[in-house]
Amino acid sequence: MAVSNKKYNVIDLKTGKLDSRIFSDPDIYREELEKVFGRTWLMIGHESLVPKVNDFFHTYMGEDRVILTRDGKGKLHAFLNMCRHRGNPIVRTDVGNTKNFFCPYHGWTYSNDGSLEYVPGEEEAYYGAVDRDSRSLIAARVETYAGIVFANWDSGAPSLEEYLGDARWCLDVAFNRLDAGTEAIGPVKWIEPLNWKTAVDNCSDNYHVPTTHLSAILVQARHFGLPRLTHEAQFESPSKHLFINGHSLTMRMLDRPDQARQTHGVTQENRSLFEEYYRSTLAEAERRLGSVRAGKLQLGNHSIFPNGVLGLRLAHPRGPLETEFWHFVVLEKGMPDELKRALRMGSGNYNGVAGLFEQDDMDNWRGVSRSSLTPLAQKYSQDLSMGVGRAGSDPDFPGTVAERYTSENNQRSFYRRWEEFMNAESWEDISIEPGTADFEGTATMNG
Repeated sequence: MAVSNKKYNVIDLKTGKLDSRIFSDPDIYREELEKVFGRTWLMIGHESLVPKVNDFFHTYMGEDRVILTRDGKGKLHAFLNMCRHRGNPIVRTDVGNTKNFFCPYHGWTYSNDGSLEYVPGEEEAYYGAVDRDSRSLIAARVETYAGIVFANWDSGAPSLEEYLGDARWCLDVAFNRLDAGTEAIGPVKWIEPLNWKTAVDNCSDNYHVPTTHLSAILVQARHFGLPRLTHEAQFESPSKHLFINGHSLTMRMLDRPDQARQTHGVTQENRSLFEEYYRSTLAEAERRLGSVRAGKLQLGNHSIFPNGVLGLRLAHPRGPLETEFWHFVVLEKGMPDELKRALRMGSGNYNGVAGLFEQDDMDNWRGVSRSSLTPLAQKYSQDLSMGVGRAGSDPDFPGTVAERYTSENNQRSFYRRWEEFMNAESWEDISIEPGTADFEGTATMNG
């Protein structure tokens, strides 16, 4: 259902003009917490972070503290970390294993399935009038994709499978290749003085790489024997720039099926080991994904709406000009330890808190976030006009595909999707694209 009298109209799809106040306005930010983070499916962790019965992991949905737990029967839950008595947090540690959660304020105690188990003085102080059933922990909906745990506060939202839609066709290439699945290492956490949307926007911005990351590119070229990445190479790249059901993705073409899928962590010394690994797992990957996805495609930089960036990396909002980043490394469980270590180190060296790429990026994101703080700056729109009118369907890929790998179509589409959530009264006003992709192979949402 179309929304009339739209409050937000921040992106002009014909000109690419973007109202930059969305990066710094505190009223807009507060509304985001309700209309975006309160409605969407949010990545909150990975099943490997709570592998055993009674394990828990402390995480966030927007600014809300959340407990991801596996109860005594092995079922996953996501609970608001808030005692139903006075609102005090009941979990103060990052991880642990327990059957019960105890509030340190007055001692109300909850089972890890969310039910209220014990109230001190229930008979004496409350005269037996406590309705335990109505005071269970506040629970979010929980669903998983390929081991990654998502949660949602909105009972009217579509399923996670519908929400991801055909984006899964691309995501499977990295997260759903093998029967054994994946594991998550981390997170490393840090805070940056910037708006969360700038990091998500950047995940499909291939235009900045040869400029912003020039020093790192020169190091890679010299040390790893890689050709220097240039703007010309980006402009002529056969790689794809796709927007699917709210999610921004890029897909790169492999030269051969045993090519190493990663850049960060692959060196001249270990490249042959990576190639051997991909040769040895190719048959299994083809059974699960088909020959095209298993042997010809690589998932590139991408984001999952609203705040999932580059795989399981989370941009938690902490204010209009503050974001807490959580950096995980997701690895295939059956990968040899030597290769896991190389990818873990490579990921941190480039996209962690001290990473070469991360430091370049955060300086840009901070500048963009602060671009509308003065009355003068607010008069001028940002320009996201690259490739306007040059994106559409592609016979080989799902979603809206830009003509070139270097495009701002995903950025324009991201802000239009943001607009859609901010203008909607409910999920009835939010579009979900029906799936059309051919999911060749045996892989499913859960393995």
